[in-house]
Amino acid sequence: MIYAIGDSFTFGDELSSQELAWPSVLAKKLDKEIVNKGRPATGNNRMVKRAIDAVINQSKMVIIGWSDCNRQEFADDKGIYDIWAGRNFRSFFDDTHRIGLIKHMTAYDTPEYYYAKWLRQIILVQSLCKLNHVPCVMFISCGANLSHNLYSNNFPKLVNAIDQSFFVSDMSTSVAEWTWGTPHGPNGHPLEQGHEIIADKIYEHIRNKCWIP
Repeated sequence: MIYAIGDSFTFGDELSSQELAWPSVLAKKLDKEIVNKGRPATGNNRMVKRAIDAVINQSKMVIIGWSDCNRQEFADDKGIYDIWAGRNFRSFFDDTHRIGLIKHMTAYDTPEYYYAKWLRQIILVQSLCKLNHVPCVMFISCGANLSHNLYSNNFPKLVNAIDQSFFVSDMSTSVAEWTWGTPHGPNGHPLEQGHEIIADKIYEHIRNKCWIP
């Protein structure tokens, strides 16, 4: 089993069917079953949890499309949820508790801190996959590449600890660059042509790594 883990770009937001999302397209190219664990508006903490699940469940491969570093996970009596300060403020407009969290993140935590946290998440997931001999493919779906371009020089030891060969393309680029010029939905998600491009890039990466049976 192959696990595809990510946010709305993996889930297939704004497509007419999830069968058009890149995990399904890639599954056909590989002739393998891929479980789509993408979820809209989710952050990297959830992706780490799903990657651990995949390794525990003896997945044959893990594919992760990392999201914006500023999306952070919280939990309360209403469940587990991600907050993206400055982006999902309106969705929590009537929730005083969650508005308070957003204000705290904006006032006291910094994007640079969240970027360093993300680098550590990458290092830990890569180490787990290597330890368990699970091939792991990574790319950036949205946002994190912008943080990388801004702050990578501030964390040279963390950046150098990352195995760049896990990534489909350079960490300074994302799906936005891959699918530039193709049709997108009103909320900015790539549509069918874009998902074909994403699947092709991942397929070529897997083929070049000699992970195709």
